[in-house]
Amino acid sequence: MKRYQVRSGYQQPLIVAIGLFAIAGSVLAAPVTVTALTMDQQARHINASVLPYANPRAPKGGTLSMMKLGTFDSFNALINKGTAVAGTSYLSDTLSAASLDEPFVRYPLLAERFTLDRDNPSWIIYHLNPRARFSNGQPVTADDVVFTFETLLKDGTPGLRTYFGDIAKVTALSPQQARFDFKTRENRELLLTVGEVGILSRQDWRNRRFNQVSLVPYLGSGPYLVERIDPGRSITYRRNPDYWGRDLMINRGRYNFDRIRYQYYRDGDVAFNAFKSGQYQFREENKARNWAKNYNFPAVQQGMVQRQIIRLGTPQPMQAMIMNQRRPLFQDIRVRKALTLAYDFEWLNKALFVGQYERLNSFFQNSELAATGRPDAAEMALIRPLLPLIPAEQHQDILRDQRLPVSDGSGFNRANLLKARSLLLQVGYRYQNGQLVDRQGKPVTIDFLLPDMTLQRTVLPYSQNLARLGIRCNIRVADVPQYIERTRRFDYDMIIDQFPQSLSPGNEQIGYWTSTAANDPGAHNSAGIRQPAIDRLVSQLTAAPNRQALITHARVLDRLLRAGYYVIPQYTATGERLAHWQQYRHPQQLPRYDIGLDYWWSDPVAQQRVSQYLRR
Repeated sequence: MKRYQVRSGYQQPLIVAIGLFAIAGSVLAAPVTVTALTMDQQARHINASVLPYANPRAPKGGTLSMMKLGTFDSFNALINKGTAVAGTSYLSDTLSAASLDEPFVRYPLLAERFTLDRDNPSWIIYHLNPRARFSNGQPVTADDVVFTFETLLKDGTPGLRTYFGDIAKVTALSPQQARFDFKTRENRELLLTVGEVGILSRQDWRNRRFNQVSLVPYLGSGPYLVERIDPGRSITYRRNPDYWGRDLMINRGRYNFDRIRYQYYRDGDVAFNAFKSGQYQFREENKARNWAKNYNFPAVQQGMVQRQIIRLGTPQPMQAMIMNQRRPLFQDIRVRKALTLAYDFEWLNKALFVGQYERLNSFFQNSELAATGRPDAAEMALIRPLLPLIPAEQHQDILRDQRLPVSDGSGFNRANLLKARSLLLQVGYRYQNGQLVDRQGKPVTIDFLLPDMTLQRTVLPYSQNLARLGIRCNIRVADVPQYIERTRRFDYDMIIDQFPQSLSPGNEQIGYWTSTAANDPGAHNSAGIRQPAIDRLVSQLTAAPNRQALITHARVLDRLLRAGYYVIPQYTATGERLAHWQQYRHPQQLPRYDIGLDYWWSDPVAQQRVSQYLRR
């Protein structure tokens, strides 16, 4: 452990950069004050003047313009109402800021240091930077921190209330000291994650209703201000020249664009054509066919638009077809297995995706958290006590090398559909005039809800396979506000959903998979999973005492989720596909776990060339 000079005014005042789990056997048992928070390793950049993936000489200026599909009607992304506009995180600083090349390391932002007791992780004190200011010049105080968390725990989204449910109280010890006390000492991750929330101004919200949909911007302490709103169509943020935190280590070389603009489109094809004509100029391409076939327009041929693939070291988000277990149809695992067998990834990848995707076979794919092969001894030590809580038909899957079904890619998927048919007959369904019916003779139908017409092309082949099983699949496309409202109420049979993962999974798993979130409107447990073994394992995972224990718990969770066939995993790209007009630049060294867009900049000479090209 690295030791530094004593700071006056604090008991046990060692100023260190430590991991919450990393130091064992130390004689120091009292609280320490630290200048970085980590899960289980030392922070590498604690003494740096600038991060390795930042360019402190990057020019300021230009506009970063991007697109979003759908529309918006609110600035508040923290409530279970309305559709929040993109980019609100630029308005409000958080207590700490994430490192983009270290797993779960957080550096000072609104808080300049942190006091904690590593042997008793039931509390933490965030010491606010006395220079921290809201954009109107008012200081950010501990009372604002108290207001933010009291408000979120009362009126925030169900996901946030679940995520921060172990907070017992937040107290302002002084104008610059906010203390968090937790209901348990087991949820060590929470000491860090409370630092991820944008802090609100109590005074700004004094005469406003937090849980009301509104397009009136709120007061923030972040690097950007709202410049212009075209309701439902676009929003433009401008860089705050008086931003209080511009000289912090975490911010040097960051926030280089004078403006950030999000342009909204209702249709994905219209949005792509808008990019081609320069209406917006930075695009994350999520269509394989576009990437492979359609980047041959004049701006690409003349070098005005550039493309690159950035490979990250983070787990791939689990994108899956969700079977809503709140519906009786999906409560039998044999039905869920049958519907999984009907999904023909190999044909889709060949026919629609030009071979550019790989199948998602894990909830933590592309990381050491993914379960592979048979369970090892450490995994078995966790699995054995859970087996009595798990239906016997899942035991074999948990204990084997789990693999999703594979087709021959011909488009017929005959072998897997025959297996699926057999499972459905075992459940008690039967065929009547080619239609699968239940014991009462009622036809089996599935309503598949989508927010975007372009997703139909990936679901239609699946619906055709369901038709071969005698199941009628109705694909229903809702506009974005209706889709959001229906998914909040779990009003669907099947949808497509994503579950982003980090290298340090923790409290978000409660919202994804546990009974606590299964029937809480707006929560992220879209599959409606209610499984005591998963509940217990997630509770153990959030209390994991060290990195290796966290890895083992994540692997066992991966096995339990896959053995339950709760979702039908889809596909993922092998990297982030980026297309942008040529003025955008990034540091030579990119962070390992993010594209680091906040550290990019606009080259003024190239910007002039692009402007001249677009004026022709």
